[in-house]
Amino acid sequence: MLDLAALQSAMTHALLAGGPAEIEAELAAPSANPARRFAIYRNNMFLSLTAHLRSVFPVTVKLGDDRFFAYAAHQFILRAPPRESRLVVYGEAFPRFLAQFPACRHAPILAQMATLEWAIHKSLTSPQMPFLEPGDMTGLSGGMTLAVQPSLHFVLSRWPLLGPWAHEAERQRPLMRKMSRLAVVRHDDDIRFFELDPARFAFWRSLARRRPVEVAAAHALARDRKFNLVDELLFLCRNRLLTQA
Repeated sequence: MLDLAALQSAMTHALLAGGPAEIEAELAAPSANPARRFAIYRNNMFLSLTAHLRSVFPVTVKLGDDRFFAYAAHQFILRAPPRESRLVVYGEAFPRFLAQFPACRHAPILAQMATLEWAIHKSLTSPQMPFLEPGDMTGLSGGMTLAVQPSLHFVLSRWPLLGPWAHEAERQRPLMRKMSRLAVVRHDDDIRFFELDPARFAFWRSLARRRPVEVAAAHALARDRKFNLVDELLFLCRNRLLTQA
């Protein structure tokens, strides 16, 4: 009999390899066929993980066709099965998988739409911290860092994603390439989107990476010499994007 760690490893390999040969001695089902029970379990595993991915990437499903998504999800699960018990964190690597998946070579928007939908999912499952008020920034110096909301996530895309994400009709139209810089953040139970110009995108993302304010401002000014630091900090505060953490 295998010890627990070896049994878990063998079970994982059998589930992904498609057969119970290496663990048949460990299976017991007095009134049923163990191999058949294993097959049912394996099938249910793929069905439940695919259903989870469908729930996280619903627009990606519609853009790529449901049957194609089921095929892509199956291949993804084989290559990147869950590594922890929290299903909510599963799927982070799916956009990158689609970007490298040969079957998606002629539909690059699928990977980029999946990136947006993962950012939405991450925002919805991230905590919301107390907001920083404009008055709390008294005495701010350039070397200080400012914390942004944990639910603030960024998407950089070669395609305009918000239209197809929000409107069924726009998914049927040919898309023209257009650089899209998006910020996604949770406000209570809702999601807010911000379309950002290059300077604002550079500033916000630098703050999110815990860069000092002066460094973030320098990144923004390199893209737009008219960037106004004071106005930008007030905008972030008024939109509840900075936190007291």
